[in-house]
Amino acid sequence: QSLRRGGASVLKRWKLNWCDLWIDGSLCFYKTDSRRELEHRVSLKTACVDVRSGLECRGVSPPESNPRENLIVVQLTSGSTVNLCANSEDESIAWKLTLLDTRRNPVSDPLFSVRAET
Repeated sequence: QSLRRGGASVLKRWKLNWCDLWIDGSLCFYKTDSRRELEHRVSLKTACVDVRSGLECRGVSPPESNPRENLIVVQLTSGSTVNLCANSEDESIAWKLTLLDTRRNPVSDPLFSVRAET
């Protein structure tokens, strides 16, 4: 599985990242699959307001050659968002449900790891 994470910069570039979703509700992004350099961490339990997928993701453009149905937007309490793009609409829905469930029911080993394009 892979995800892409959208940048919040003016250029709004998408790049590939590796990420782990931890049972404690942490979504962690790394530069490489060695997971030695943490690039970004989001505590879904404390910082996540909502998760949207597919056509619910207004105002976000998917990476080239990806349909809007693959998008996932994690809305944070700070007002910012983490924009992700899955490989398929089904995967996008699965991510949404998993992220929402993790936010509600945190437990401290990785739930799963994926390659993410941010």
